[in-house]
Order: sequence, then C-alpha cells, then structure tokens
Amino acid sequence: MAQKKSSEFDKVFSVWDILVIAFGAMIGWAWVVSTGDWIQRGGVIGAMLGFGLGGLMIFFIGLTYAELTPAMPDCGGEHVFSYRAMGPTGSFVCTWAIILGYVSVVCFEACALPTVVTYLFPSFLQGYLYTVAGFDIYASWLAVAIILAIFITYINIRGAKTAAILQTILTCIIGGAGILLIVGSVFSGDASNLDGQMFVGDNGGSAFSNVLRVAMMTPFYFIGFDVIPQAAEEINVPLKKIAKMLLLSILLAVAFYVLIIFSVGLVLDSGAIEASQESGSGLVTADAMAVAFKTSVMAKVLIVGGLCGVVTSWNSFMIGGSRAMYSMAESYMIPPVFGKLHKKYKTPYVAVALIGLLSCLAPLLGRKMLVWIVDAGNLACCVAYCMVAISFVILRKKEPTMPRPYKVKHYKFVGAMAILMSGFMVVMYCIPGSAAALVPVEWAFVGGWAVLGVIFYIGCKAHYGKKFGTLVQVANDELDKEYALERKAAASIAASEAGPKHAEATVGEAEVSVALSEAKAATAAATVTAPATFEYHLPVDIVFGAGKVAQTGDIVKPLGSKALIVTGRSSAKKTGLYDKVKDSLTAAGIESGLFDKVQSNPLTTTVMDGATLAKSDGYDMVIAIGGGSVMDSAKGIAFMAKNDGDVNDYIYGRKSGDEALPLVLIPTTCGSGSEANGFAVLTNPDTGDKKSLRCPAIVASKSIVDPECMMTMPKGTVAAAGFDAFCHCFEAYTANNAQPFTDALALYAIPLIIESLPKLYDGEGTLKDWEQMSVAATIGGMVIGTAGITLTHAMEHPVSGLKDVTHGKGLAALAPAVVNATWQGNRFKFGRLARMMGGYTAEDCAEKIRGFERSIGLDLTLSDLGVSEEDIPWLTDNCLKVSPANVKNTPGSISHDDIAELYRAAL
Repeated sequence: MAQKKSSEFDKVFSVWDILVIAFGAMIGWAWVVSTGDWIQRGGVIGAMLGFGLGGLMIFFIGLTYAELTPAMPDCGGEHVFSYRAMGPTGSFVCTWAIILGYVSVVCFEACALPTVVTYLFPSFLQGYLYTVAGFDIYASWLAVAIILAIFITYINIRGAKTAAILQTILTCIIGGAGILLIVGSVFSGDASNLDGQMFVGDNGGSAFSNVLRVAMMTPFYFIGFDVIPQAAEEINVPLKKIAKMLLLSILLAVAFYVLIIFSVGLVLDSGAIEASQESGSGLVTADAMAVAFKTSVMAKVLIVGGLCGVVTSWNSFMIGGSRAMYSMAESYMIPPVFGKLHKKYKTPYVAVALIGLLSCLAPLLGRKMLVWIVDAGNLACCVAYCMVAISFVILRKKEPTMPRPYKVKHYKFVGAMAILMSGFMVVMYCIPGSAAALVPVEWAFVGGWAVLGVIFYIGCKAHYGKKFGTLVQVANDELDKEYALERKAAASIAASEAGPKHAEATVGEAEVSVALSEAKAATAAATVTAPATFEYHLPVDIVFGAGKVAQTGDIVKPLGSKALIVTGRSSAKKTGLYDKVKDSLTAAGIESGLFDKVQSNPLTTTVMDGATLAKSDGYDMVIAIGGGSVMDSAKGIAFMAKNDGDVNDYIYGRKSGDEALPLVLIPTTCGSGSEANGFAVLTNPDTGDKKSLRCPAIVASKSIVDPECMMTMPKGTVAAAGFDAFCHCFEAYTANNAQPFTDALALYAIPLIIESLPKLYDGEGTLKDWEQMSVAATIGGMVIGTAGITLTHAMEHPVSGLKDVTHGKGLAALAPAVVNATWQGNRFKFGRLARMMGGYTAEDCAEKIRGFERSIGLDLTLSDLGVSEEDIPWLTDNCLKVSPANVKNTPGSISHDDIAELYRAAL
C-alpha cells in the first residue's frame, strides 16, 4: 500500500540538460591525466578494447536503468528501484553504496583540480605544509581545491537549472578540446607510432589479462549515466526519451574515450609516452596535443578542457549524491534533515552542503587520495549496479504489469548479462591478487563507509521505528492518466476561479475548457451517486457564543431545580469555570452538587458511580463541564440515573432504555463534538472494550458552546482535540452512510479546522479562530451522529482502550495509513479533501493529512504511543468485535488481515 505524493522538486531539466549532465560526468577529467597510464597498462589497442569491453558491461547495466528510470521516475533512482524489488534493507545497501561512489568522485575531483592547475602553472605550488604518502601538500594547492569546492556547492544549492547551465557550457568546452585532439591526430599522427605499443604482454594470455585490467578500471570512468535516475523528478522530458538519453550518454562516452586513446597513440610513440609519464605531471594527453599542433599553447588549451572536466564531474555527482541522500532521508534511513529542500531553490541543500564539506576536506589527504578513492568508489558502484540489475529481473517477475514506457527486449538475457558482468567486477575487486584487487588502505575506506552505514541503519531504525524504510512514490502524469486528469481538472478549477487570464497562464485556454468540463462531469457523477432517500434528525438545542456560559442558570432553569455538575478532577476548578457555572445556577435558584471523578478515556465504572450519586441525592438534571470524556460520562450518568442494571448491558444491546435525566453540556475542548450527538464512548476496564452507548435520550437538552471556555487548553490538548474534530468531519464525509446534509456540514467545517487549528496550536489564534474551531467541532459531532465514523476511529478505540492514550493522538497515528488504504473506495471525495489541504488528487490525501499533522505537532506513530507488534492481534480482534458497523461504514472492502496490516503500517 505505497503512498503517492506530488513532487516537491521543480521540473527544470531538458533533453539537452540530462545528456550533458550524464556525458559531462562520464568524460570528466580522466582522459587528460590518465590516458598514458591506460596505454601503459594495456597498449593502445588493448586500452581501446578495455574501454570497449567496459563500455559493453556498462551498456547492459545501462539497459536495466533505461527500463527502470522511466517506470519509476522518482528522486533517488537506485533507492526506489531496489526498494520496490528488495524492500528497505536491500534499498539501504544499494543506495548507501552508490552514495560512496558519488562522494568518491566529488573528492576525486577536489584532488584532481589543483593537479591540473600545476601543469598549467609550474610555479603554482607555494607554501609547503606537509607530506602524505610521499605527496607534498602546498597551501596554494589546498586553497584552489577548497575555493572551487565552495563554488560548486553554492551553484548546486542555487538550483538544478543553474547547475545545468554551467554543465552545458563546460561540457561544450571539453568536447571541443577533445575533438581538436582527434582532428589533430588525424593530420599529424603516424601509424608507425603504434608499433610496439598496440598491446602490453609477452603472449596472448598476458595481453588479454592487461586488457582486462583496463576494463576493470572503466566503471569508475563511466559513472555518470546513473545521475539521470537520481534527478528523475526534475526532468521535464517524455519518459521514454529519458531512457534513450541515458543509453546515448553511455555510447558517446565510450566513443570519446576510445578515440582519445587512439589519438594519443597515433601522435606519441611508446618512448614519448614513457617520457611524458616520468616528467612529473603525467599529463600525456596534453603533451600529445602539443605535438599534434606543434605548439605548447595547444597543450594549455587541452588542459583548460581538463579543468572543465573536473568541474562537470564534480557538478554532476554533487547532483546525484545529494539526491540519493535526499531519497534515503525521505525514507528515514538517514536523519530527515538531509531531506530538507531549500524554500526558494527547491534543492536538498543540507545534503549538498554535507557533500560540499567532504569535498573541502578531501584535498587535505593529498594526491594519493586519487588512487584510494577511485578503487573504493569503483567497488561501491559495482555493488549498486549489481543490485539494480537484480532488481530489474525481480520486478519483471514481481510487478509484470508495472507501466514501463521503455521496455527492454529479451529481459532475461539483458538481466543475466548485467548481473554477471557487474557481479564479476565486484568479485574481481575482492579477490586478492586479481588485477583489480583493493589494497588495505582502499579496504579501509570501504570498511569505514560500511560501518557508518550500519550505524545509520541501526540508529535510524531504532529512532524512527516503522517510519524507517517507508517509501512515498511520486505520482507522475504520464504513468497515471487518471491522476493527470484529476490534477488538470483541479488546476483548471482553481485557475478559473482566479479569472480567465490566470487560467490561460496556468494551463492554457483549450486545456482549461476540456479540464473544466471533465471536472464538472466528475462532480455530476458524484452527485448522481448520492442516496436517493435518507433521514436527518437532530434534536439538540445549541446555544453558541462568547460569554454564553455566564448565562447558564437562565438557560437551564426550565429543565430542573437540582443539578449534578460533572467535571474532570481539577481543570474546571483551576480555570474558574466551575465556579462561574455554579454561581450562575445559584443566582437562578438552582441547587447544585459536584461529581469530579472523570478521567480521560472514561470508564463504565465511573458512570455507574456517578449514576448512583445522582439517584441517591435526587438530582433532576446533569450538567457537564469539560471535554469529550466528561461529556460522555455525563451522558452515561444521566442515562443510568433513569435505568436499572449495568451500563454495559445497554452498550451491547442486551437491554434498552429510552429515558435519561435532562442533560446540559458545556464543552471546554473543541474536538469531541459530544455536545451535538446522542452517543457516549465508554471503556470497560475489565475487558478493555471501548464502545459507544447510543440512545436519542442522551442528546443534550441544551449545549452551551462558548468559545471562551476553550481558551485555557494547553497546546497539546488543542492539537489532539482539534484533530479529533477533523477526523469526525472527514470520516463522516467519506462514510458509506454519508448524505447531502452531512456532506454540506462537513465541507463547511473542514476548511475552518485547516485554517484555524494550526494558528491556535502556535498560539497565534484570535477569538475568530476559537469561534471557527468551536463551530467546526460541534459540526463534527453532528455529522458523525448521522453519517457515523469509519475505520480510523474504529481502529483507534482499541488503542486508547488498551493503552489509555489520548484519543486525538491515536487518530493522528492511524489516519494517514487508513486513508492511504481506503481512498480508492471514493476517489472523488478523497480527492476533494486532498485539494482542501493543498494537494491535487485522492492519492495525495494521506500525505497531506500527514503534513497537517506536522503543523500541529502530531506527527506520531503507534510505536510512539507505546503500541508494539505483540499488541496487533488483540487490537485487530477488538476492532472487529467493538466496531463492526464502523468498519462496514468505510469505503472499500476491509478484511481482518487488512486491519492488522494497517496497524503494522502505523507502528
């Protein structure tokens, strides 16, 4: 039952943007500084074959990405793929591994940049500081790296489009420099230079081994295409075209590397390459450029291209790494702070800042860091690639009907090749003595990252409980046509209400017309399905207004002469409200007594004690001063004062009665709505059953709703009570027993709650807000008295019955999970609720409710309230035992197993 939400990112990337981000990431700077090393390892032709072989391996992996990315175009790429296939633990491992790959590249580039600058300006190194692994660290070397690290971080915080513009400019410069070298080699190169350096090795076996050594290095240089799925939510391109751009970027990168290797081999013979390697800078490609054009100036030109390559890789992997961290934070796999988006730029600025900090620190370890980070990042990327390939195969079996805009042919072969090749690369890094085996220092990087991952995994799982490993999918118009239609209709309605010009600016004149007609048709369809016959009866007499409680004596005088005042243990006394009511009664000539034993989640035994007192002392009316618990207790007392036996017999229908003492209710919390209906929720302490006493006789004779009586509530009580009222309204609105009058009332009340409750919680509410909240709460009581409640309340009553938790908090823990499981039963109404809270469609409703809860401090789980896995069987059975009618009143079909699973989802 995965949730869906609307994307919080801006869609800013075009086709060209995603191509240059991926291609620019893959070509980077390595072709400038490492070509000589590749040739010396495998020979010119051997190195070309190595890159071709590595490119073939990556292409098979890329095919799996090409299918999965448009099918799940959510931020995080690998995180989403592996989650859907393997669940939270597999997703954690896969995403944590790819983040190491991204971070390694960022750190790699931070060390590479001053190395390239040194070639351009030999006197650049100034201010010797210290030596690491034989490499001298200079102040100027560090300064350049750190300054650019800060610049790249700033660019990425400023926004994805800004980063894409920078990427485009620099990638064009890189491509231009590379093309110059290729063209120059054609005119100045000599095929004889290839003699003696086509392959490296004494025989075919050793030559092949060296080709393989080159191939094993290539995954690091081809990392970059997978930045596309990381930023998928920000791409404004048809989904199928995203897949094609991803594959094209791989092909272009392979071609670029192969041609650069061949060009260097044509221009420089083996002796020249060896001399260049030993010259100190090791920038063989730059020396080849100088020879090809017979001037050292062209070497500088190519080095500028290398500098741009440093920045493009850095920039791309900053994008990819930060989005991967964002996706993990959204799933509570790492602290949620890394999932925060900048309010203005819509970038995960905390994640960007952390990666930026690491890129500032990396140069402190010197150039040797290049070697260490390359291989550690290679292994991590290969692990992630292998897990994505496995996910590709699993999802073809597990979710065969998943919409796949780009569907790979012969998926079994492609999946097998991707798994075998990526798995082979992982094995080669792990086997001691193999061509690609990691050295101890590199294993230290991998091990340290793994330990940090374990700490996050255990810590976040313990701290966030069932939130850990949750996945909220992003709804996509292209994948979900029904969702897109509803979004368009909602946007069109809003635009039309703002005026014709705004409508045209928002979605276009033709689209507005079509979407409005579709929206009206949906509304008409919903109206047609309203019940043809219904009954509506509400005998309560409500007296509403600020200051009305001071008139209590005059208001209730016709009802009797001796009143039993029912309250909680102390609050009504502390606030002075009890004295105000008592004095008003005395002034009206009404005698009064006090029953102050009511607690939260009132007990049937308390009701029986109060009824005994009412009978023995001859009270002829009951007045409640308090919240829902007090009012429900007063109802039970008034009822049992006129009926014999145990109240539990009446609750379960073993007995019936139609009399009660006159009842006056004065609510002090704007939540329960008990002042406006004829039932009282009571808990049997012997069984834990929390169930309603229902009878027309316990509808209040008078309900005095005075907003000023609510103002002494602590903010926590305001939130819990207000959310209870919210649930009453939205449950009655979506209930199977809903009817036009209850719909109208609920639709009036819900916006009042959404507007006023957060203000009251923050302490910023005015009397108007208290009035609105009080009206809405009373309406909530009215509508559930007629339309009833649904699964959220049905599931909460066992929770507060068992754990004695605050009712509103229990509702907050359950509501998003329940709504997410039931919106399909009435898409129109849940969609309308979602739009009231700023969403678009029914799929958005659960997430918008969760957002509303956050605004009032009720972002809770059942685990937070003391509920555990061991409690679920009892809670499930009790829900169906106590509230079968409420379960039946819920849209859709709900089974015993569904309820148990929803309890688990809310833990």
